[in-house]
Parts: sequence; C-alpha cells; structure tokens
Amino acid sequence: MSESGQEAQPARRGWTWSIRVGSLLGVPIRVHVTFLILLLWFGNVSAQQGGSFLAGVAFLLLLFGCVVLHELGHATVARRYGVKTSEIVLYPIGGIARLDRIPSGKAELLIALAGPAVNLVLAALLWTGLRLANARWPGFDNQLVSAAPIAWQLLAVNLSLLFFNLIPAFPMDGGRVLRASLSIFLGQTRATTIASRIGQGLAVLFAVFALLQRQPFLLLIAFFVFVGAGQEEAFQRGRAAVRGLTAREAMVTRFETLAPQDSLERAAELLLATHQQDFPVVDLWGRVAGTLSRAALLSALSSGGRDRSVLEVMDREVTEVGAETPLDEVLTRLQGNPQRPIVVVGERGLEGMITLDNFGELIEVSKRLGHPPSA
Repeated sequence: MSESGQEAQPARRGWTWSIRVGSLLGVPIRVHVTFLILLLWFGNVSAQQGGSFLAGVAFLLLLFGCVVLHELGHATVARRYGVKTSEIVLYPIGGIARLDRIPSGKAELLIALAGPAVNLVLAALLWTGLRLANARWPGFDNQLVSAAPIAWQLLAVNLSLLFFNLIPAFPMDGGRVLRASLSIFLGQTRATTIASRIGQGLAVLFAVFALLQRQPFLLLIAFFVFVGAGQEEAFQRGRAAVRGLTAREAMVTRFETLAPQDSLERAAELLLATHQQDFPVVDLWGRVAGTLSRAALLSALSSGGRDRSVLEVMDREVTEVGAETPLDEVLTRLQGNPQRPIVVVGERGLEGMITLDNFGELIEVSKRLGHPPSA
C-alpha cells in the first residue's frame, strides 16, 4: 500500500498473480506479474536516456532488493513477537510483508520502525563506503537512471525509502508508528480511527499534488493509502464489535454437508434447494476432508463434469477452529481468505461453519444491539 509496508493478511490471496522467486530467512519472496512489465519499461526508459537497457533493469532490481531488505526488517522484528510473515510480495509500487496479524502497542511500534531502520543502516553503510573511497557527490539530474555511480543512486534510494515511509499516512509505516503511539494512551480502536482519518487526509493531499505535478505513480500510491486506511479502520471496528466473543456465537449450525464420494450433481441439487454457498465435505469417520464452494462447483459443472465426485473438486485446505476460539482471531483468518469458510470442530467432530457473510451479520447486529445476540 506504499513504497513498502505491512499487511495483516496471509499470502494465498495474491498467489494467483504472483511468482515465487525464492526465500530469505524462511520467508517466501514473490513477485507480482505486473512487476515484470515495470522491468521492461524501466529498461526502455534507461535506453532512451542514453544508458543501456540492462543497466536500467539492474538498477531497478537493486532498488527492489533494498525494498526486500526493508520488508525483512519488519518480518524479523515481527518474529520476535511471535508474528509469522506469510510472504513478501513485490509490486510495481513497492513491497508488502504479509503478517498473520498486526500486534498492538509497543510491538506494532517496533515492527513498523524496523523497515525504515534497515534503510537507515543501508544508507549509513553506503555513505561510509563512499567517503572511505573519497567518492564525490555526482549531482543528480532529472533522469530516471542518471549517470551517477550506482552506489550514490542506492544511497538516494534508501534515504527516500526512509523518509517517505515515515510519513504518518496510515497504513504506511509512519502511520502505523502514529497508531501504535496513540494506542498507548487512547486504546487501539480510537487510535486506529484517528490514524486512518489522518492517512486519508494525507492521501487526498498526495492526490492533489500528483495531479498538479502529473505524477501518476504518486496518484496510485495515494489511492492505495486512502483505500487501505479505510479498510484498516473497518477491520478494527469489526474486531472491537466482537471482542470477548468466541466462534460459538458466530457459527452457523444448520447446514448441509457432502461426502467425498457424492457426485457434483448431488452438490448442485443442494445448492438449488438451500441458500448455502459453501459445503463442508465430511468423510466416513466424521472428519472434515475439505470444502466445496459455489464457484468451484459451477466451474466444474460448466466443463460437463456432473458425474465427477466431490473429492476431485473440493478444496482440501481446511481452516479449522475450536468453538472457544476468540472471534477477533477468526476475523483475521477470514480476512486472509474471504472465499474459504472456517469450520468449527470439536470433540464430536464438525459443530458449525463461519463465513464472511454471517460474520458480517453478527457484527452489524452487535453494533445495533450494543451487545452480542444470544446464541
């Protein structure tokens, strides 16, 4: 959502359009396909400015190498607080470290500061090396890739990443620092509201400046900051509305199930006979073997496979929680993969199911009643 940042959402949502290129410190590194287009564009601009295509591509790769190190800074500190980083994804506008959750207070403050701190260290190392080598400041021009030595360019890049990300435009790093600082005195919900409003206000200023200066890149960042701030505020309000509740209060207990050997025709009959969009698949031993969504079912039926078994089409990755799992944890999992329902499993097997739709209904009812509805 910025040059670089954090996001409390697991990785799978971005896998469709991203390619894994490796891993560092146990964190998968992925590149969004649009980043490859940026590489070609950057190389062509470099060639048009009198440089070489390869030099432009190489510089962009080094630039995003600094972004990866920035995100690894977030991931390393997050790990100290027991927060897992699902992946780091590189987009044309920067990088995102997807954390399974964003802690509050001091933990969020230190995690947010870790990324810019990495850029500060990199800038200091580059400056020290250049001074020891008696390299003179080259004087940058307005070209995208100047003729300045690469070390000077990387120094400028890291200083830019440092100061830009510290702008208090939530949910950028600086905005998270602001939210974490405010939450110590005002609480998480109030701090999120204030930080989100400030972030959206700064996003509007970014947009106006971008239009006046004809900077489409900054306009794109302004858009993502504005939308991201609103999403973060809505997410926090949802968490506040269900605080103290468990999965038991949100789960649906009346639903149809399928067996792995059932045909897709049988699944289609249930889809038409009920309002259900997702069907848990339960094996002979009462274990949840997978889930079958409406979209997956219709896709399989369109290819003429009504006689195929549910086992061939179902999603085998099941997200399970216990009935006493806190709802704010359930909400985080749902936000990570909205298309996948969460099944509630107890000692007797499948007890209920939670989807984003019925979770949203619970939040709305809780807000209007001022308390959670009785189970």
